Amino acid sequence: MIRTIRCEWTRLKSRNYIVGGIGLMAALGLIVTVIVFFTAKGGSAMTPLGGQTVSVATLEASDGMFAGLRLAANMWGIVALVVWAIATASDYSNGLIRLLVQAEPRRLRLIAGKAIALTVFTCIATLVTMLIVMIASPAIAGATGISAAAWTTDLAHNIANGYLHLTLAALMWGFVGLFVGVMTRSTGISIAVGIGYLLVFEMLFGMLLKSGAKWLPGSSFSTVAAGGTTDMSFGTGLLVALGYVVVTLALAAVTFRRRDITA
Repeated sequence: MIRTIRCEWTRLKSRNYIVGGIGLMAALGLIVTVIVFFTAKGGSAMTPLGGQTVSVATLEASDGMFAGLRLAANMWGIVALVVWAIATASDYSNGLIRLLVQAEPRRLRLIAGKAIALTVFTCIATLVTMLIVMIASPAIAGATGISAAAWTTDLAHNIANGYLHLTLAALMWGFVGLFVGVMTRSTGISIAVGIGYLLVFEMLFGMLLKSGAKWLPGSSFSTVAAGGTTDMSFGTGLLVALGYVVVTLALAAVTFRRRDITA
C-alpha cells in the first residue's frame, strides 16, 4: 500500500497537477470571493445552484470571509473531479495501468492507494485555497467598505469548521471523478462528463424540478460545503452525499477489479 501511495504521489507532485489542481482551485476561490464582496457592495446578491443568497450581513458575520468559498464549492469541486478523473483515466491512455497491475496485482489495494494519495492532495489544495482567501479577505473587505470586525470572533472554530465542510465537499467530487475516470478510461470524456453534468444536466433539472434538485449530487455536495442550507440540513445533505460516494466507489472498485487490463 505504501509503495502504491508513493508511486501516485510522485505524479501528483508534478508542476501540472500543482498548477492545474491546487492553483486553479485557489484562483477560483479568490476570484469568486472578490466577486461576492463587490456584488454585495452594489446592493445585489449572487445565487449558487443551491439557492443560497449572499448579502452584506452574511459577509459581515463571523464566518463571512468564507462566503465566497461556499458559493464556489461546486466550481472548484469540479476541479477536484477533473484532477481525480485525469489521474485515473491517464493510466489507461498512456498504458501505465498495465505496469501498475503487474507490479501490484491486488487491484483493490492499487485503487485504494490512488484514492489515499488524491485525498491528501485535495486536503492540501483546500488548505491552500482557504489560506489565500483568509489573507486576501481583509483587504477585499476594506476596499468594498464591508466590516470585518466580527471575523475575529470564534476565528479558530470558523476556520476548522469551514475547512472540514469544504474539504468534505471537494473529496466527494473527487470520488465521483475517480468513478468517472475508471468507467470512461478517457481524460477527455471524463472532463466532458464532469463539467457537462454540473453545467447542463443538474442546472436544467433544477430549473424544471426545483423541489427535487436538492437531492442531486451537486446540490447535496454544495449543502455539505455550506454546512447546511434553508432547503436541507447539513446532516441530511451529508447522508445523501455519502450515499452517492459509497455507490460510485463500489461501482468503481468492482469495475476496476474485474476489467481485463493486461490483455
